[in-house]
Amino acid sequence: MSSIALRERGKMRRQERIVAAAADLWRERGMENVSLNEIAAAAEVAPQTVYNLIGGLDAIGFAVLKIALGRLDAALAASPARGIDLALESARISAELYMEDARLYRQLHVRIPRALFDGTHLGRDVALIPVKAVMEAQAAGDLLKEVAPDLLGRAIYTGYLGALYEWACGDSGDADFLRTAEIAVLAPLAACATDAARPALAARLFERLAARDTVVAVGRNDL
Repeated sequence: MSSIALRERGKMRRQERIVAAAADLWRERGMENVSLNEIAAAAEVAPQTVYNLIGGLDAIGFAVLKIALGRLDAALAASPARGIDLALESARISAELYMEDARLYRQLHVRIPRALFDGTHLGRDVALIPVKAVMEAQAAGDLLKEVAPDLLGRAIYTGYLGALYEWACGDSGDADFLRTAEIAVLAPLAACATDAARPALAARLFERLAARDTVVAVGRNDL
């Protein structure tokens, strides 16, 4: 193995240690109570190494989030779902990934809008997942050809983000988060469905809208 390859492997291992250390500390103490120096110490690297390999605290947050997105990509790649089912599957899987580690991801998703406003970027366009789903649904004859896939896909993604942010802020519990995320997918799809596909889509939408589970929201003080 070349010296360049060995250096790259060492760099990747240090990055992984930094991201894992940050996630552990944030779960335990909260993002606002952990400094970059403390993350560096837990990862057994110098603070300057953290800056050089990843960046500041917001960049580390995005690196943590990218791990969940990588898991989402892998799950979707292994799923046979296409079109409308792909749009629903992506919302369900991502919601479940975040709910499995709620203490970490609630904090991240509350902080992310501020980080985006300040200029830190995720480095990928997650809205392309529902855009792809819309294109597949159009090809299958489930959605009207007149609909612009990019606009509809991004509208679906924006609705999902609203459900995610409400959950992250502690204003909804897990069951409501999942239901609202599915509604955010189904409502615009039903509105743009072909005559043949609309009855089944509307039925799926009304099923979610009629659900009446008792949900206890997690308060902000539980973060």
